[in-house]
Order: sequence, then C-alpha cells, then structure tokens
Amino acid sequence: MSTANDETRLFISRILRDLTGLKPGIAFVGQIKAGKSRLINGFTGQAEFLPSDVNPWTTVITDMHFGHPSERVKGAEFHFFDNQQWQALIAEGEELRNMFPDDEDSYKREMIEEQVEAMKTRAQLRLGRSYSELLGQSHDLDVLTEGDLERYVCAGDDPADLAEGETPTDRGLYSDITRKAEVYFELGHFPFPLTVTDTPGVNDPLLIREEISRQYLKEADFFVVVLSAHQALSRADLKLFRLMQALELGQIVVFINRVDELGQGAEDADKVRADVQDGLTKALGDASVDVLMGSAQWAHYALTGDESGVDHNRVLAWLRAHPPLLKQYLEGVEEMKKGPGPVSREGALRLAAMIASGLPELRAHVTRSLADGPRREHLQIAWQHLNGFAQGEVERSEARLRVLKDETPDQAEPDERNETLASLRSMIAEKSAEITQELDDQFAMLRGVLDDTVAEMVTAGVRNPDGTSPLLARGNATELDFTALREQMRKLILDATQIARQQVLNGLYAIDMQSNAALQTLPGWNESADSRMNTSAIRWFRPDTTALTRGITVELRISWLSRLFSRSSFVTRAETLITQEFEMIGDDLVDTARTDLQDRIDTVLEHHLALLAGHLEHVDAEGDETTCARSEAQRAFDRARKIADELDAVFRPDRAIDIQPEAAE
Repeated sequence: MSTANDETRLFISRILRDLTGLKPGIAFVGQIKAGKSRLINGFTGQAEFLPSDVNPWTTVITDMHFGHPSERVKGAEFHFFDNQQWQALIAEGEELRNMFPDDEDSYKREMIEEQVEAMKTRAQLRLGRSYSELLGQSHDLDVLTEGDLERYVCAGDDPADLAEGETPTDRGLYSDITRKAEVYFELGHFPFPLTVTDTPGVNDPLLIREEISRQYLKEADFFVVVLSAHQALSRADLKLFRLMQALELGQIVVFINRVDELGQGAEDADKVRADVQDGLTKALGDASVDVLMGSAQWAHYALTGDESGVDHNRVLAWLRAHPPLLKQYLEGVEEMKKGPGPVSREGALRLAAMIASGLPELRAHVTRSLADGPRREHLQIAWQHLNGFAQGEVERSEARLRVLKDETPDQAEPDERNETLASLRSMIAEKSAEITQELDDQFAMLRGVLDDTVAEMVTAGVRNPDGTSPLLARGNATELDFTALREQMRKLILDATQIARQQVLNGLYAIDMQSNAALQTLPGWNESADSRMNTSAIRWFRPDTTALTRGITVELRISWLSRLFSRSSFVTRAETLITQEFEMIGDDLVDTARTDLQDRIDTVLEHHLALLAGHLEHVDAEGDETTCARSEAQRAFDRARKIADELDAVFRPDRAIDIQPEAAE
C-alpha cells in the first residue's frame, strides 16, 4: 500500500509473507495396488505424470505443487537423504509403531534397518565416488523429462544382479538416496495454491516404503485415503485409520476406487460403501468420515482418450444410478452444444466418463473442506488486520480531501504526534512485559500441576492398590493403559490456556484503552472503528495437543523370572522411566502453548502499534489547495477505497465459499 508509513508497510509485509506460507497440502495414502497413482493423475489433471505400472516408485515422497508461492510452474527439485535422516526414519518409526503395536512389529525395526542398509549399498554401487558427496544435497532441474523421473524416483535394476560386463542403465540411478521429489505446475483446476502428495503405499512388502508413508502423515493438512472396491477396509486400512485418528490429523475423506470393476455396478458399490461406513464407525467410534466412490480408470480415459478397459455401458449405467451426476452430464452436453460445430460422440463419452469417475466431486470436496477448515482462521485474522489498515487509509485519505476543500480545526503538530507515538510505544512495551510475566507465571503453575498429575497417575497405573504390579504378571510383554492420564493432561492444558487467554485479553484491553485515551488528547482527533485493537488472534487461540499422541518407548525387556528376584527395583525403575517420558510430553505441551500464545500476542501488538503509527502519521495540511493536490488526494482515496472493497469481497467473514465440481476437463 503506497500511502502507508514504514512501520505499517513492515507489518503488512509480514502478513503477506504469512499468507504466502498458507499453502495447503493434500496427501493421498492407502495400500499398494489400490490405484492411487492413476487417481492422483485424474485428480490433478496431469493424465500420465505418475507411472501406474507395477512398482515404479521407490521410497520417494512426491510433492506436486500447483500455483506455488514462488511462482515456479515447471521443473523439479530432488532432495537426497543424509545419514542422520535415515536414522531418524528408523527412530520415528519405532515411536509410531508403539502407538498401535501388533504381532508383526517385533521384527519390523530389524527389517527396516536392513532395507536402509541395502539402499545405501545399492546407491554406493550405482554412484561410486560421488555417493558421499550427494548425501544431504539436492538437484534442481529447470525442465523435467520422463527420463529424469526414471533416474530419481523409479526402482531400476539392482546393480548386484547385473551379469558380468553388463552395463547398468540410468533408471534408478539416484532413487535409493532420493528422499523427496518436488515438482512444479501451474494452478490448473484448483481455486487456490496447494500441494498434492503421492506417498509410498502402506501394507507394502518393502517396509521402508510403508514407514515413510506413515511418518509423512504429520506433514499434510488433508488426507485422501484410497481404498480398492475389491478389498475395502482391510485390517491394514483400519490400523491406518486408527493411527490417523490418534495423531489428530483432522480432515480425511475416503475414496473407494475401481467401482468400474464391480460386477453389479452401482448395486455392489452401495453395499461396499455401507460396509466401509459401518466398519469406520465401529473402528473410530463417533468419527465422521465422508466416503466417495469412483474410478480412476474412467478419469484416465476422459483425459487421454485411451479406451483400454473402459466399458461405456457401465459408465452410462453409473450415471443413471446417480441422478445428480446424470443431471450434471446432461447440463455439460448442453454447454457443449453451444460451442462451434456438432458435439462428437467421443466428446460426450469422455465427458460422461469424467463425471462418473468421481474425480470432479472429490476435487470439489477437498478444496471446499480446505477453504472451510482450520486455515480459515489464519485467513480471517489476516483479513481483519489488512482490512484495518485499508479502512484506516480510507479515513485518512478522506480527511486529507476535507483539509484541501474546507477550513478545518487546528491539527496536531508533527512534534506533538511524534511525542505521542513515542509515549505509546513505551507504554505498550511496559504493559507487554507485564502480560508476558503473567503468562510465564500461569504456565509455570501449569507445569507443576502436570508433573504432580503425572507422578500420581503413573504410580496408580504401575502399582495396584494391593501393592502388586501388572508389570510382574507372567508373560513376555505387559501393556499399561495411560488413556486416563492423557485425557487429564489434555483437560489441564485446555483449562490453563483458557485462563491465560483471558488474562492476556484483559491486559490487551488495558493497552487499547490507554492508547485511545492518548489519541483523544490530540487536536482534531476523530476516533474511528479501526483504531481499536484487534484481538481475534488471541480469542481464537486453542492449544496444540498433538504431543499427547506420542507413544511411550520405555525399554523393559526383562524376563518374568528375572523380575521375581528384584520386584521392587524393577517396578520402581519402570515407574521412574514412564514418569520421565510423560513429564517430557507435559513440557512439550506447555512450551508449545506458551510459544504459540506469545507469538499471537506479538502479532496483535505489532498490528496495533502499526495502526497507531498510521493514525499519527504527519499529513502536510498547511493549505495547498491547488487542483493538483486535490487530484492527488482523490487518487489516494480512490485507491484506498478499492483496496478495502477488494479485501472485503475476498475475505469478509460471512462470504460463502461455493466451489462447484467441473463438468469436464
């Protein structure tokens, strides 16, 4: 905003930088051979980008950026593992497995370690001396070719299996050390910038792929869980859903793929959907997960014209069985008739296949959910801050016009305005320090309460009232249930942050009152709505409790017989170790809440100070009432009014977001 002062411009730049970072991510997850890659191709409109043949991908997470904030629209970056990242992969996997252990987990760590070593060995054979130099590095390609994909992310042949004298190909040259691929595209079908991520499949015989998929769950904002209509909601699928629920990952939609392969079409599909919904309800309790259905194969035909495996009668039967889709198809045909020339049979069939595929519906569902989801809060806060500046600029520009056209009351001198601003800065710094001290006291008290609660409830979990312990039960493994402790810790953090939030709001209210009282002493001051402090970032604050989903990884592998000889010391040691781990979780809860709330306080106060500086900015109003001055002032007012109107149109809180699925590609 060209009329803003330096302080205001700095804060606006920060808001815009934060908005640039709000690039939502959508991860497609699911078992191997569920048709995930072809589904992503249809979802993004990149018909044949991800190979869908057998086992083309290795351990690579592939991020497809659409409308990236950098404005990059082509090429790719490939990031390579380093030794520390490989080790972290093993350690973090142990933590996730401990959350929902099963009979197979006992050997998985060893197998994953072996597979990581095998990856390193293959990479050393392929890359030779350059292997160690590439670790932790990345390659940035301006243009991406199919051959590049084969080199960086496709499996390739194992060099150890080559016959003597046989020359290896470039396929898979870097694949074993490639950790993540980032590929760039134009915005395409999507209404805002986002990233679509293809993950290695879960329930994969190559466990390292499954491990990478599970660990990536914490990175995305929205998840499309892909199931196959032939084997919907298997044991592996249910385990994945329970893990996602425990990690509090938020927005999830299920897409049942391959309905084109069901013998009775829509009739069988309805049964599959009902079974999946019933299974999810039983497994996840009251969790509500939307279930969509369709066919990536039909979308592939719609995008490419490749009729292999497509039965057009089944496509049309699917549309007839779903009246909303049939209506959308008929409307699409009518739109096609308005174009030049007759509607071709192929064009109509490809339109029908795209609508029947369910991909436009999935795309609309995901983008609408993202727009209405948690990130809306960030957008609303940004809107309120930017709108405050814009409305203030409108009022200042309007006042400038009045100065040029009419006689006005005496204005405050620049020195007086500067003194007022300096005084306000000093007052805000002093009050801010008081708020921070109260915040520290509140969270220090919370830390103590959490430690006491942990000590008491861990003891109750480890020692029975009669003095015995479940840890001394006969058997090789004992599972202790600390669900009640986690829930109590969650309640404590929520209650404490509610008190802290109110204390902060009280302190900010006092700053607001003093600020406006100081402004009212200035000659010619007229209070406006945007001069009041915007505290929505504090009022909407909720603490992050994901630390509570962490598993406890205490090492207690001692035989039952050994425990009999040292009952007391064994139980005491277990109690101490478990207490320490829960105390670390409590520390993470407190530190995260304290940091997040302080960041929001800083944002509110920086915004308020920038607004005050804008109001106190010196306006040269000594009476140059020339036509040129009036024109300049009118242009400034018109520009400010336009910015305010545009912000209101895009971000106003009551704006309805309506994203309709496309009729065709």
